[in-house]
Formats: sequence, C-alpha cells, structure tokens
Amino acid sequence: MIRTADLERLVTFNGGRHGVLSVYLNLAPARQLRRSYRTAFNDLVKRLEEQLDAERRTALQEEVARVWQYLDAEPPRGQGLALFSCAPRDFWQAYHLPVPVADDLRFGATPYVRPLLDVLDEYERFVVALVDKEKARLFSVFMGEIEEERELFDVVPGRHDQGGWSQANYQRHHEMHVHWHLKRAAEALAALFRRHPFDRLVLAGPEEATSELRRLLPRPLRAKVAGTIPAELFAGEAEILRRTLEIERELEREAEERIVDELEELNAAGGRATCGVDATLDAIWQGEVRRLVVAEGTQLAGTECPQCGRLARAGYGAEARPGAHCPLCNSTLVLLDDVVERAAERVLDEKGTVEVVHGAAAHRLSQHCGGLGAFLRF
Repeated sequence: MIRTADLERLVTFNGGRHGVLSVYLNLAPARQLRRSYRTAFNDLVKRLEEQLDAERRTALQEEVARVWQYLDAEPPRGQGLALFSCAPRDFWQAYHLPVPVADDLRFGATPYVRPLLDVLDEYERFVVALVDKEKARLFSVFMGEIEEERELFDVVPGRHDQGGWSQANYQRHHEMHVHWHLKRAAEALAALFRRHPFDRLVLAGPEEATSELRRLLPRPLRAKVAGTIPAELFAGEAEILRRTLEIERELEREAEERIVDELEELNAAGGRATCGVDATLDAIWQGEVRRLVVAEGTQLAGTECPQCGRLARAGYGAEARPGAHCPLCNSTLVLLDDVVERAAERVLDEKGTVEVVHGAAAHRLSQHCGGLGAFLRF
C-alpha cells in the first residue's frame, strides 16, 4: 500500500542519464484470470522502444527484464500495480494497490508519480466505530480496503421488568453500564488515534448508541466525525466498507468544489492564486506555488529549460520542436510529452502539494482555467 512517505521518496529520486522505468498496470480481476496485464505491458514496451534511440533502448531493456522477472515471481494482488526501476542505481520500488490504475509506461530521469498523486488524493484514512449498548467494533478503511482493528465487549445488565423501586434502580444501573461501555469505546478510539492518526471517523450502529458515543468523544475526535450509518453490530465488513466509501466520495467531491470556488474567487479578486496554464507554469518557475490544482485528465505537451528551469506549454513563449531555445537564457529546451506532470513534480520538489479534482469540479476548472490553477505562497 503506497503512502505519502513512499511518494516523497520517489519524488526525490533522480536516475539522471541512466533513466527510471515507471510502470502502471491495471490488475482488474478479469485481467488477472487471463493474465492480459502481461500483454498490456509487452505492448507498452514495444511502443516505447519505437520512440528511443539504440542506446536508450538498451538501457530500457535492462529495466524491462527486471520487471518481467518480478511479474513471473510475484502473483498479482489488488487491482493495480506500480513499479519503479533504475538498475544502475540499484533502485526498485513495487506497490500493489487496492484500486485500479490506467496502464502506462514512462522512461525518464525521474519516476513518473502523477497517477500515485491521484490515488493518494482520492483516499483519506477513515475509522469506523460500529457500536451498540454492549459491543463495539473498530475498523480502519484506506484506499478501498477495510481491516478490523479491535472488538470490545462489556456485560451490561438487562432492563428489569418488575415495577416499583426495583425497576427504577435496575433502569439506572443499566443506563450507567451502557454509559461506561460507550465511554470505553470513546477511549479506545482516542488511543487508536494516538497510535495511528486518521482523517475521518464514521459512527455506525443504532441511533441511541451512536448519539451517546458522539457526545462522549473528545473534542478533536468529535470534529472528525464524517457521518453516521444505521447498522447492526453483526454487519459484514463488505457492507461497512461500501457505506463508508459512499461517505468518502461525497466528502471528496464537496471538498473539491470548495477548492475550485476558492481558487476562482481569489484569482478574480487579484489575490494569491492563478487560474490558467500559462500563469500557473510561470508561478511554478518562480517558486511561488504552495498548492497546485489540476483537473483530472489534463495533459499538455510543453518544454522545460534545463538552465533556468522555465516551464511552458507548447506554442507559448517558445516553439516545442527539437533544438528550440529558451527565450530567456537561450539554452536548448527539453521537450515534454506532459508539462502538467513535470509541473506537479516541481511543486512537490519545493514542498508544495498537488490536488487533483474530479467530476463537476474538474469540469469547471477545465472550462475556466484550462485545467490548471494554483494557490501561491507570497
């Protein structure tokens, strides 16, 4: 499972003249049965070889051999695979992902990390507390996977059916034990958060139990409650996961809409934001971007100056053709198949963040900003 720390290690690696092979393969169940992901990899290699000179093809073949060795030895797991290889620098990273990724193959000086940016951005770490008046089950949900963390059980005396003072005393006794049980569940959640911080908390179970648990949570955890799910304690993991992912998707889309709203409003008011490909690439060149916002699927050919670092889309400021020169320092430009990917790498290198937006937010960003915008540092 890829995590932010893993991504940071990838971003800082540079294979230089040796090159890094980045491989993404869709491992959907049907593809695993037919092993068609191997055919897809082979086709990607053939297409890439056609674009390289003899020296680069030889270097590529060394990396491809390492990947084939891995595919032969390791059975497919999950729904996606990301591999990064640079044999001369003894660099190798392999990640089985619980979510699908599009087939892709890149061979360049640095790992191609943009698909991983999208994966990490889409998935927050959730904890689900499934409770009733006697039991509590805690689950961790991340990147489409669910794992049960802990189960708590408390003996709670039943309600007393007799009348008079005896019934009132038993009722208070029962309610006190329910309170203690849910308080212990809240303490277990707080302890889990200290050990493994999570982004969101979902409460599941009968309304009476979830309401009381929410009241007993420490304030920091109460602020993380993302929703409540009516459920029985014996609910299966698949059902809990499905309902949690529905909440996650709704929250993510709402957050993306707010990001695009803020970006457009700040830019229109002349604030510290850019809206548009050219203005955003200029801001990245000047080191001003603290948060890059990209519409899903945005890809543009462009150039990068190896001397001054200027990024530009094709046809803006310099012609994107072999041998073209930087209009600022006259150095020979490096042609890029996707200047947006390079822009994301540059922002990460400078300790900024990248937000990939989807659906309606992506459509608005594409219409109004060409698919690219940024919040600025200064």
